[in-house]
Amino acid sequence: MIRQSWIVFLFAFILSFESILIEYLTLLLGISPLAISAFSIAISGTLLLLILKFVYKRQIPLFCSFKDFVPASIFLSAGVFTWYDAVSRVGASKESLLAGPIEIIAVLFLARIFLYEKLNRKQLSGVGIALVGFIIVLLSDHNISNNGIINVTLIEVETLNFSITFGDIEAIISAISFALAVFFLAKLSKKYSPLEISGMCLLLSGLILIIVMLIFTPEMSVNLFMSYWYIFIIFSLLPLFGTICYVEGIKRIGASLTATIASSRILLTLIIQILLTHIGIRNTLPDNVLLALIGGVLGITGIIIIHMHFYFSKHTN
Repeated sequence: MIRQSWIVFLFAFILSFESILIEYLTLLLGISPLAISAFSIAISGTLLLLILKFVYKRQIPLFCSFKDFVPASIFLSAGVFTWYDAVSRVGASKESLLAGPIEIIAVLFLARIFLYEKLNRKQLSGVGIALVGFIIVLLSDHNISNNGIINVTLIEVETLNFSITFGDIEAIISAISFALAVFFLAKLSKKYSPLEISGMCLLLSGLILIIVMLIFTPEMSVNLFMSYWYIFIIFSLLPLFGTICYVEGIKRIGASLTATIASSRILLTLIIQILLTHIGIRNTLPDNVLLALIGGVLGITGIIIIHMHFYFSKHTN
């Protein structure tokens, strides 16, 4: 099992590192999330297709199978942009804590509807626990405790009247968009190689976002690329390797199980940022880190329960 799924754990680490780096690029350098997402994933796709053409001597499925890649690319572009923008608004930790449970829940129900994968009681209980963790993460960013210690007896009913920020909504939209993209990626994996799928989807997604940029901010788009082209190229290596790992995971162990393991990033990102904060590197963390950790643990617990269903069903059949 580990020999098949290790590549998805690698993807989770790459995703966590990518989220944290987005936060620094947007806050410290002032690069817009749209520019980072558009240029970096377009470059990633281009590099992958060049590798496919000149290293593996494979035909690029650009025109003959163009329509096969469009749906996945549309949802992927929406997911990447809302992910990057959410990180710039609420921080990498909170975004991953919110998006992780929602994405796996969305993937499960999409798999039930379109791929006819059955949901049993254990899976539904896992979904319930993950949703509880999601709600606690929302509460963690609204000063529910004093000095990091939760005092349940002092919490009044009004304290629970929290508001959802625009960044929170973007994290949810991102999770649902990625879940929809997974459905189409699973279909593509039966016909194309991971390099073909990754290259085409990243290139098309990047082009979609670049077109959006050129429509609304043409001069700024050109200036940003001319000023930070080297950063976009370096950063593009993260979605490049990340997408390959994810698509390869889908091909090896299926869409639902891949999304389940990949969602381990919901705690990994928070833990990495806590460690960075302790060594003096500035990060955007939830107001109540303890409550965020509790929500993250519950999210992971729910996902593990779902994961156990796949593990035992595979070994009992």
